[in-house]
Amino acid sequence: MIEAVAGGARVGVHVPLAEVAGHLRDQFVDERVPTSLSERRLSMWPQAVAADIVRRTTWLDLAASSADLASVVHELAAERAELDHVVLLGMGGSSLAAEVVAVAAEQPLRVLDTTDPHQVRAALAEDPARLLVVLASKSGETVESESLGRVFVDHLHRHLGKAATARHIVVITDPGSRLHATAMREGYACVLSDPMVGGRFSALGPFGLVAPGLLGADIAAVVRAAAAVRPSLANDADNPGLLLGAALAAAAERGRDKVLLCAEGAAVRALPNWIEQLVSESTGKDGRGILPVIGSARTAAPADAVRVVLGVDPRGTADIVVDAPLGAQFLLWEYATTVASYRLGVNPFDQPNVEESKANTQAVLAGDHRDGGDVPLIVTDAVEVHLNPGQAAGPALCERLEEVFEWLLTISEPAGYLAVMAFLDRSGDQRVAEVAQRLRERTSLPVTFGWGPRFLHSTGQLHKGGPPTGAFLQITAAAQDDVRVPGRPFGLARLQAAQAEGDRLALARRGRPVVRMHLRDRRAGLDELTAAARHLS
Repeated sequence: MIEAVAGGARVGVHVPLAEVAGHLRDQFVDERVPTSLSERRLSMWPQAVAADIVRRTTWLDLAASSADLASVVHELAAERAELDHVVLLGMGGSSLAAEVVAVAAEQPLRVLDTTDPHQVRAALAEDPARLLVVLASKSGETVESESLGRVFVDHLHRHLGKAATARHIVVITDPGSRLHATAMREGYACVLSDPMVGGRFSALGPFGLVAPGLLGADIAAVVRAAAAVRPSLANDADNPGLLLGAALAAAAERGRDKVLLCAEGAAVRALPNWIEQLVSESTGKDGRGILPVIGSARTAAPADAVRVVLGVDPRGTADIVVDAPLGAQFLLWEYATTVASYRLGVNPFDQPNVEESKANTQAVLAGDHRDGGDVPLIVTDAVEVHLNPGQAAGPALCERLEEVFEWLLTISEPAGYLAVMAFLDRSGDQRVAEVAQRLRERTSLPVTFGWGPRFLHSTGQLHKGGPPTGAFLQITAAAQDDVRVPGRPFGLARLQAAQAEGDRLALARRGRPVVRMHLRDRRAGLDELTAAARHLS
C-alpha cells in the first residue's frame, strides 16, 4: 500500500493498484502537474483549451475566499429565524454539495432538483409563513430552476402577498446573471459566487454552503477542513489529491473505468451522490470517462471497477481509501478529478452533452420533434414498454416485463453497464430503486440508478459522451396532479416528459439501446415493475 497524508486527510491505495498508481503519480511530478495546477500555468493543457481551463481553476482557493461566508450566512439566518422550512431549488452542482453538508449535519434541508409535479406539490404543502426558498443557479436560466422559481414565487405571492415575499427568498448566483438582476429588482437577499467556478466544483463556495448554513450546519468547519489540506496540493510528496487522481486514472487506463463508492460513517453518508456528478460529468466525454457506481459495504465490486471507501475501511477490502473530513473530501476529489481528466485527455470543466439534452428538451416543448417513438411494444395493466424506432428487435420477442429486464442485462457489452433512469418522485416513488437493486443482483455488470432530471446534470453527460457501452432503462409516469408554471405555456408534468424524451433522443441518436417503461398509473405500475424484477430468473 502507498499513502499520502496531509492536513488531516489520508489517501491510501492498496495492491495491486498501488504500484501502477505510484508510477503514474511520479510521472505527474515529472510533468510538474502539482506546480502547474497550483500556479495556474498553461503548459499542462492543450493550447486550444488551456487559457479557458486555467481561468476555471479558482475553485482551488474557495476555502480562502469562503472564510467569511459563515458570518454572512449566520446573519441571514438570524434575520429569518422563524423561517425554518428551507427549500433549495437548484440543479446539479447548485444543490448536490449543499445536500451532502446538510445530511452530514443532520439538518432537514429539502432539495428540489426535480420537475416531478408530485414531489413539488408536497413541498408546496409546507406552511408558507415558515418557508425559506433558496434559488440557486449560476445563470438563472436553467429550465428546471427557473420554472421552480416561478412556481414558488407565485406561491408565496398568493399566500403572503408580494411585499412580504422578499424576505422568504435567498438567491445564490453569479454576478451579472439574470437571477442577480431579478434579486436586485425584487429585493431578495443575494449571495454571489465566483463566476469562473463551475457548478460541480463549487462545493466550498456559496452553492455548497449557504443553504445548509441557513439551517445551522457548521459550514465554517467544512471550510477549515478544506483549508487545512489545500497547501499539500502544491506539493510533489504527501499530496493526497495527486495520489487519488493517479489511482483513478491508472485504473481507468487498465480497463477498470468504474469506481464503486462506499461511504463509511454519517459525515460522508451522502458524499457519493456528489462525487458521482463530479467524476462522471467531468471525465465522461470524447468517448472516455470514469463511471461512478454508488454502493455499500455489501455491494460486490464488478471486475472492471475499483472499490473506493470514503472514511475508515473496517473490512480491508478497498482498492482506494479516502479518509478525511468533509471539507477536505470536497477539495481532494475536485483536485483528483482534474488530474484524472488531464491524464484521460478531456476538459474537466465543460459538459457538451448536458447542453445537448437541454436543447432537445426545448425542441420537444416547442413541438419540433416527432419520431413515432411512442408506439408501445408491450402493454400490461399499468405499464407500457416503448422501444426506440430502428432499435434491435430483441424486445419484440418479449411478452412479459421480466423478459424485457433480462434482455437489457444481456445486451450490454462485457465492459458495459446498465443505467436505470427514473423520472419520478424521489420522495413518494422511492421503491422504484428496488428495480435497480434486483437487476444488480442478477448480473456482474455495474447497474446505476438515477433520478431524472437530477442525473441529466450528472451521469447524463457520461451516458452520451463517455464510452459507448451502456444500456438504458428509462422509467416515466403519468402525473395525476400537475403544477402550473406561471408565465410559461407548460406545466411541470409536460416539462418532465420533455426532459425524458430529450434525453432518450440524445441516446438514440448515438445508437444506445434504450427501453422506456411508462407507468400509466404510478402505484399499480410500480407494483408491476417491482414484482417483475423480483421474479427474474
